[in-house]
Amino acid sequence: MIAAVLLAGCGGDDEGVGLALPDVLIAPIDGSASTSLADLDGPAVVNLWATSCAPCRAEIPAFEAVYQTRGDTVAFVGLNIGESAEQAAPFIAEVGATYPQYLDELGYAVTELNVSAMPTTIVIDADGTVTTRHIGPMDVTELNAAIDDALK
Repeated sequence: MIAAVLLAGCGGDDEGVGLALPDVLIAPIDGSASTSLADLDGPAVVNLWATSCAPCRAEIPAFEAVYQTRGDTVAFVGLNIGESAEQAAPFIAEVGATYPQYLDELGYAVTELNVSAMPTTIVIDADGTVTTRHIGPMDVTELNAAIDDALK
């Protein structure tokens, strides 16, 4: 599934900006009840990642740092693509992410969001409208700028 995600589609950084997140079920990595991506309250950051993605591993500590400083005003969601909780949970523990993590084991969110590469980050404003879609890793400065844009 991951190979298909990395090669399929050609969505760019601006695709989906101005739209709402799709109504796709995502499952918390801890096994609790599933929720819809569309029900995510903004402002929020949704980061799509996979354990086999080296840039994902590199950027997650930056997301954790921003979560620690801004997590009280902006929701953070990590969304693992195409893997099970048994695969994803040890990775998250290793990289030290404490923000909520979800699974998209069958790739429905990836399909609806037309994600073509990992990592991809989507930021929504308080109304649930996508303000940023970034393909590739983000650092603390870039992530804070995307959040600031969503808070305008």
